[in-house]
Amino acid sequence: MKKYSLQDFSHIGEDLAARYLVSNGYTITCRNYRKKYGEIDIIVEKDQHLVFCEVKTRTSHSIEWALASIGFSKQRKISRTAQLYINENPQFAKHIFRFDVLLVFYYENTDTFEIKHFENAFDAILEY
Repeated sequence: MKKYSLQDFSHIGEDLAARYLVSNGYTITCRNYRKKYGEIDIIVEKDQHLVFCEVKTRTSHSIEWALASIGFSKQRKISRTAQLYINENPQFAKHIFRFDVLLVFYYENTDTFEIKHFENAFDAILEY
């Protein structure tokens, strides 16, 4: 059984999520896209869809708690940041976009990880 630092733990979760997405046919266009409003962990493309992914790595295996950590404020930050990404990358302007959440659960007793992928986990929160 390994002990991971919080930073290592987060990086491992994001790396596993990225590998999972690639193995499921997605192409990574960007990782850790940071702007004034916030950050998007992974941005992928597949079948004319541009997908903005939030990754949460947890030792507690409660889907409800993990999803609850992505509240309205976080969704708004991700939405604003996604809009900036689309504005900066006009080649994706005609893509359908969505927001996915990938939960990466760590099982200490077996030192293993499990990924749960929630497509279209929330709608964009845009202010005009």
